[in-house]
Amino acid sequence: MVANSTVEIAQTLAACESRWRTYKVWIAIVSSLFVVAATMIGGSGAAIPPIAAFTMAAGSVLVLGSLVLHGRQSSTLLLDYELSADQSERFEALTHAISEMARCGRIWNVPLEKQEADWEGNAGASKLIERKQIHLATGNPPLVTTNMNFLKLPAGKETIYLTPDVILVTAGNAVAGFSYSDVEVTFRHTRFIEEEAPPMDATVVDQIWRYVNRKGGPDRRFKNNRRLPICLYGEIDLRPAGRLNERIQCSRVDVAEAFVSSIAAMSASVKG
Repeated sequence: MVANSTVEIAQTLAACESRWRTYKVWIAIVSSLFVVAATMIGGSGAAIPPIAAFTMAAGSVLVLGSLVLHGRQSSTLLLDYELSADQSERFEALTHAISEMARCGRIWNVPLEKQEADWEGNAGASKLIERKQIHLATGNPPLVTTNMNFLKLPAGKETIYLTPDVILVTAGNAVAGFSYSDVEVTFRHTRFIEEEAPPMDATVVDQIWRYVNRKGGPDRRFKNNRRLPICLYGEIDLRPAGRLNERIQCSRVDVAEAFVSSIAAMSASVKG
């Protein structure tokens, strides 16, 4: 299948995935039929000439292989981008920003909901955040063939793909497409209390006791009380359709800010 480079890519890609799922059902049915036929022939006790056995096996492989090949080809979305000099420059800047972020000591995806922490039990933190470390890369969604490498951000159950003209979000079989101008991307500094060793490139701005009393001092009831570093990180929010979808935390403030600036440039080019 072929699609133009528009937000409608999401709809076309969803149709491709639906078609491929149908093919996989047929592949499973045909495979089951071959297995049943082979079992029946084997259980009949009849002598099968080697040539006939080889022919049947080869035919089964050929049929299944052809079905898989045809299914993949007919279910693959082909994208051929022809970018203007300005579009190419902006996407290259975004690619560079992602590359710089990927070199950070650590990048995390932060769940949408944050649980309030107990001041006496969680190092005086105002909020307890469960993060998951992620790794940025280049790559395209399944069933997509293109002359450009998309930028891939894993975020929990979703995967975000930054393309030259849209933002694709996949979650299982679901696909959504957003124009850059429809996604609000914001940057902020955040102070985070690290209970583990901070990344090598993190900026440590303060320290705090692991267990604190109500006055802010060390809680003497705990023998293993120790000071924890407070790190300054860059935090990125992506808000498609006016609601908070994803939050990314980066151990380097400067590269997180540069990433948001490059996204803003992509959005400006769409609006322009």
